[in-house]
Amino acid sequence: MGQTYAYSPPKLSQKSLDALCHELLDAAEHMSDEQILCVADALHDTLRDRRRLRGRIHQRVEERLCARGGPAFPA
Repeated sequence: MGQTYAYSPPKLSQKSLDALCHELLDAAEHMSDEQILCVADALHDTLRDRRRLRGRIHQRVEERLCARGGPAFPA
C-alpha cells in the first residue's frame, strides 16, 4: 500500500512576506485592472488546488482507517 504524506507548503518568513507584499503593491501601481485580477485569480487557483489536494489526502487516510476497522493508533 502506498504511503501518504501530509501536504505542507513551504513557509515564507514574515520579513520575506512583507517584502513580497510591498513589491507586489508597488508593481500593481503600474498594472492594469485586468493584470491585477489575473494575479489574484492565479493565487486563488493555488488555494483551490491546495484545498483539493488536502481533501484527497484526508479522504485516503479516512478510507484506510475505515478499512482497518479502527483507529490508526490504538490506545
